[in-house]
Amino acid sequence: MSVINKVVHIILTFVGRQIFLQILTVEYLGINGLFGNILNMLSLADLGIATAMSFSFYKPLADNDVDKLAALVGFYRKVYNTIAAFVAVTGLALTPFLGYIVNLETDIPYIRVYYLIALANTVISYLFVYKATIITADQNKRVVTRYSMTMSILGLFLQLIILVTTRSFMLYSLVSIFTTLTNNLLISKKAAKLYPFIKQKVELQPDDRKAIFTNIKSMFIFKISSVIFQGTDNIFISILVSTAMVGRYENYRLPVSNLSSFALIVFASLTPSIGNLVVKEPPEKRMKVFKVMQTVSYWIGGFFVFCLYFLIDEFVVLWLGADFSFDFFTKTAILLDFYLLITLYPIYAFREATGIYQKTKYAMVAAAALKIILSILLGMRFGVAGLLLATTVSKLLTYAWYEPKLLFRDFLGGSAVSYLTGHLLNFAMLLAGIALFELFLPWKGGAGWLIWIVKGVVYSIIINAVYFLRFFKTPEFNDVIQKAKSLLKRA
Repeated sequence: MSVINKVVHIILTFVGRQIFLQILTVEYLGINGLFGNILNMLSLADLGIATAMSFSFYKPLADNDVDKLAALVGFYRKVYNTIAAFVAVTGLALTPFLGYIVNLETDIPYIRVYYLIALANTVISYLFVYKATIITADQNKRVVTRYSMTMSILGLFLQLIILVTTRSFMLYSLVSIFTTLTNNLLISKKAAKLYPFIKQKVELQPDDRKAIFTNIKSMFIFKISSVIFQGTDNIFISILVSTAMVGRYENYRLPVSNLSSFALIVFASLTPSIGNLVVKEPPEKRMKVFKVMQTVSYWIGGFFVFCLYFLIDEFVVLWLGADFSFDFFTKTAILLDFYLLITLYPIYAFREATGIYQKTKYAMVAAAALKIILSILLGMRFGVAGLLLATTVSKLLTYAWYEPKLLFRDFLGGSAVSYLTGHLLNFAMLLAGIALFELFLPWKGGAGWLIWIVKGVVYSIIINAVYFLRFFKTPEFNDVIQKAKSLLKRA
């Protein structure tokens, strides 16, 4: 369901982006991305509550403890209502300061109204969302995805119709409020049907409440640092370069982020199962599953980065025009961060399922602080490429090595040295492949979508053949093949 959802969403999003830029200007796209970054900073649903909530559901779901589940749902309802009020008040308080963040050569009217619409959509996103978490934690995320996919398709079609008929960015933005609210209401109703006991009013025990607040505190520190770390690029680009440059960066980030979302589907969908695995299985079984996931992440990450390196510039030119393309160094910085992100997904999945963030939260704080310092220094010197390089360097110097160390020690029963060595070897193999193809098999000629598609097929065959030769004799590859056969048979 997640794959189908993502394919449909990507197709409609790319079409929508092209129509958006034909009707409106890149400045509108820039403020759209900028407001998204600002509100991400306030998005407490991503600052630990959701993860801590999922973590607290795993054991009572495994034990079928109905009273505990009802108490947890009631508790999180109060928490999310409080969060919604906090985000609304804080977001309104930021309104007078928009002039210091938005950096436009041409003024856009009603810019504060657009910000308030985006804020309202963020606040509404917290309503009833706690009910979706019990569905996901119970390994039924397909139910949530089905509703999300339907509303995404409807929302994107409505936005395209509004753009073409009215050319109104305001009406375009208002559609998001409608789809977000409708989606949450439908999921809430479905959760009440699947788990009727959550309607019961059961008080959470003091010990359980204390444990949850401990998890939330740790997760809050971790996630707020993570949001600062991941969600400030557009803000820095707007301040140090220009808001219009945010729009150009968003055009490169769109295909990259959609591909990373595809990869994330594989690992995020497994998180509830990993939670169950950690509760019931010994370290040897956990290690076996982790190695399989890591092999998949190397393959997916290498495949995507290899193809993007040779194809993304031409894609942007064909899609939007030569004025929207980036230089070699900016493209390389984007792809370096993208590769590291995907190959760390297995660590992220185990972190969410094991609660290891309690021990790694300060590593993320250090990463966020280092990212801000390096973003200012490198951004002022090298522009967008420097800002993006700051992200990669900050990861490598902090949690990229520290989290695996703790995970292997406490949950997988081994040393992280072989894991880190594997990272280096696989990255070196990818670099060698790109360099050899660039030097000895340059493909510079051709233009148009047909030639681009042919190139994509050729590059895909080449890099997948390389990874097949790299992994086909490993036990992890055999496990992946067996699981794929099982899934195809079920399908």
